[in-house]
Amino acid sequence: MEAQATHEDGGLRSEGLESLVLKDGRVLEFAVQGPEHGPVVLFHHGMPGSAVPMESVFGSATDRGYRIVTYSRPGYGTSTSAPGRTVLGTAEECRVLMDHLGAERYLVAGWSTGGPYALATAVADSPRVSGVLLIASFAPHDAEGLPFVEGMGVQNHVLFGAASRGEQEQRSVVRQMAAVVRDSDPSNLADGIASLLPAADVTALTGPYGADNAAHMSHALAAGDDGWLEDLRALTSPWGFDPSAVTVPVELWHGDVDRMVPVSHGRWLAGHLPTLRAHFENRHGHISIAVGSLGDKLDRLRSRAA
Repeated sequence: MEAQATHEDGGLRSEGLESLVLKDGRVLEFAVQGPEHGPVVLFHHGMPGSAVPMESVFGSATDRGYRIVTYSRPGYGTSTSAPGRTVLGTAEECRVLMDHLGAERYLVAGWSTGGPYALATAVADSPRVSGVLLIASFAPHDAEGLPFVEGMGVQNHVLFGAASRGEQEQRSVVRQMAAVVRDSDPSNLADGIASLLPAADVTALTGPYGADNAAHMSHALAAGDDGWLEDLRALTSPWGFDPSAVTVPVELWHGDVDRMVPVSHGRWLAGHLPTLRAHFENRHGHISIAVGSLGDKLDRLRSRAA
């Protein structure tokens, strides 16, 4: 798939949000931050999410010299919607992005819903991806022996319950949840999704991460809810690849009190990916497992990938 950029610099030297025009005319929004010649990491955000960088998450990595590439999946931010997209299809578009940026080798990382996209990128661009970092990642919706929603908070029971119903109900549920998230301050958001937040996550959400996350998600949903709806469908449909096909080193981190993506998902992945090394952290949730520690996690992955 060919693409062209809306700026002249094709190297890894961008600042702020930029746009890549794909061959079919759709736009993929992205950003690059960190030292110019540092090891490159493609980061896949959660649901909802966007290319807007979060210092509370990425600062520990850029401080260690990593060059972080973020992007908005189709339907989020200014990335053009792509109804019917799959996890693997989106990863193919990320391969085009990394072609454009001139990345010769890179690591991929995925948080939450971003985890499946990180694994897919390792399949779609296997010659260049040297390792995968999974943080509180989902397992496949049809994973054998995994009760997908068991241990989740009420909001996720409702969200994934809608996934098995028609488009009208899916849109209704996503619209209601987006109304809670859009432009909420951290304390209001914590109240609105309380069933998903153990104490560790409440603490993280009301710290510096809270403001970062608000900007990150508000941008994601500024143009509408299509990205969230497309993510829900892609996540709960066949991903387009077998996770066990990933052959590069995989490091997985998961908190044992996570109510957004229960630790059972991480345990399933640990039992089915032959190159995966798992770290299950006591008293950590979905947010606390990631904030402030990305740099250390990437260092561990990079030492194996080397």
